[in-house]
Amino acid sequence: MDVNATKSASSAVKTENHGKTDKHKSVSHQPEDKNDSKPPSGDKLEISEAAQDKKEAESGSEAKVGNGFKDFDMDAFQGQIRSKLMESIYQAKKALMEAGVEFAKYNSDSILYDLSALKDGENTKAADVPEYWNAENTSKRIVDFAMSFRGLAPELSDEEYITKMRDAVELGYKLAKKDLGGLPGPSAKLFNDTYSLTMKRFDELMAEAQAKKTENSAT
Repeated sequence: MDVNATKSASSAVKTENHGKTDKHKSVSHQPEDKNDSKPPSGDKLEISEAAQDKKEAESGSEAKVGNGFKDFDMDAFQGQIRSKLMESIYQAKKALMEAGVEFAKYNSDSILYDLSALKDGENTKAADVPEYWNAENTSKRIVDFAMSFRGLAPELSDEEYITKMRDAVELGYKLAKKDLGGLPGPSAKLFNDTYSLTMKRFDELMAEAQAKKTENSAT
């Protein structure tokens, strides 16, 4: 991996927190109405807000997914993940609001939306959005983004790195869902599908890392 390119990527991520002068203040925009179809004008996650959200979304030490990284702002990274997810979901939400589409049941205890109360249940069709925003492509961008910082954690094994980044992305989904609130059924299905494909991609990367480790041990 090109180390200079990686450092540039890291610098780009850190710019999300520029202009911060008071660690107790947050400029994160929260929509007044969870069902508002307009996305926030600036989805920036300040460190103070991230720390609080981690405590609410995780329990204790599980939230500390940034350990083992040098020159890497994990809070800004999680803000980027949240932003990418919200861009995708808002595209679907905008098209479905005011169309009389039934909403999925919101459950704060789960990352996934509960589709059981919808007419078609789990067979609900995901929102029809431009190809760029579909579950397949959005999940790929998220995982590619997470893996692009591999060079910043040379002290971690591939398995350790994947585990930490998977945890960070999972927290990103929790934060995104908290911001989005209730969603129309098709939008909720898109969110669920994107999450499932993202975790599947991390599972595949982990399997590859473990296979490589076994192969190296045998030689």
